[in-house]
Amino acid sequence: MTEKWKHIRPSEYDWDYFKDVNGRETSMVRTLITGDEYIWEASLRPNYVAESHWHPYDIVQIFLEGEFTAEGEGSFYPGDVRWVKAGASTIEGAGKDGCRFYLIALGGDIPLMWDDIYELPDDLKDELSKRGNPVGSANINKLESELFHDPNGRPTQPVKIICDESPWVIETTFEPDYIATDHWHAHNTLYFIMDGEMQFGENEPVYKKGDIRVVKAGYSYGPEKPGKDGVKFILISNGGPVDLNWSDITPPPQ
Repeated sequence: MTEKWKHIRPSEYDWDYFKDVNGRETSMVRTLITGDEYIWEASLRPNYVAESHWHPYDIVQIFLEGEFTAEGEGSFYPGDVRWVKAGASTIEGAGKDGCRFYLIALGGDIPLMWDDIYELPDDLKDELSKRGNPVGSANINKLESELFHDPNGRPTQPVKIICDESPWVIETTFEPDYIATDHWHAHNTLYFIMDGEMQFGENEPVYKKGDIRVVKAGYSYGPEKPGKDGVKFILISNGGPVDLNWSDITPPPQ
């Protein structure tokens, strides 16, 4: 992505069969963005199984429909978010009705590195061993809300901390009357609008449920205004913790 921000409406993208260079069965995907972040919407057929494999970058999954399974972890449904660290091997699949989810790679492409074909490089193996649990997940509905901490003491809104290490993932709720003035983030930031509507400034369209926004690090925008019924979104920070820099206090780097 070369522009400062990108508005993505998944329904405007075509489905295509994910092409595995080894010719193994995969699934249908919509490629939504490539670059520093790769985002797909994936759809697995009923009872599909992807044998043991790994990815070269951290991935995050936001589940939208059906049942997703991961050996040793259990089943995942809408409301669940799962992450797998770079180099971690997993066996994954879908339940009897299939499943649909966002698949996000933080750093680059998402090739399927089958364990029986591709050996994990030593440097990635060493890094993975230092990073704690290789996989993790959270059900958003079971998490407690807390106010986002602003070091400048300005009013914020409730957040749910989904993952507070790499990857960094939160869910945020804006009440209808809340406005966040111009601000910027230190890392590329991905917004997944899960309910309601949101405006990010006069230069961007209104984002609605199902839309995705990707914004570059250091780019100042605003004001953020929710729709008449508020908004709920999942936010992923690529490269570091979620931060909030008010442009009138700390000038943006670009």
